Amino acid sequence: MYRDDVQRGDGDEAMIARAFVDGPAEEGLRLAYERWGGLVLALALRAMDRSDAEDVVQRTFVSAWRSRASYDPEAGPLGAWIVRIARRRIADHWRSAAVQHERAVAPEVLQGTLERPSTADVPDEVASAIAVEEALASIGEPQGTIVRMAVLEDRSAASIAEALDMPIGTVKSHLSRSLRRLRDRWEGAHAAHLA
Repeated sequence: MYRDDVQRGDGDEAMIARAFVDGPAEEGLRLAYERWGGLVLALALRAMDRSDAEDVVQRTFVSAWRSRASYDPEAGPLGAWIVRIARRRIADHWRSAAVQHERAVAPEVLQGTLERPSTADVPDEVASAIAVEEALASIGEPQGTIVRMAVLEDRSAASIAEALDMPIGTVKSHLSRSLRRLRDRWEGAHAAHLA
């Protein structure tokens, strides 16, 4: 039922979101995975090897499915919500890897035969992704969702306006101001880092 509506193009993402939240488990999860699984995999592949990335994709959609009752369409689109979960699963992966590494080397550290690993062992891409997610969270809503949709999902202002039921001028204003605020924040942080 939902699949036929999506294939006809009747409100594609809104239909997928309804199917995900209200529809039969198998169909709703499959539609969400078909729509956003590739995006989640691409994000994960930027931070880790393929087998770990595929594991992160699976954990992302399991987490999304288990917490689907907490998804609020008023707060933003389903795709952005799934991407936020994916970023948390990527961060969890690296935290877990760091803990495992710490446990593996702890006896040698205690004996003084090995230096304690540093937090610099986290790949730059992961640190950057976490920093971006924190910066987006700090600008509030709906600005964070608008920037995520424009940058991460590569959507046009018109598409975002339609999805969020906002005037296109409002979307463009939020996007312009938010990107300027983020740029200023990052330039300030970069200048402070160089000082």
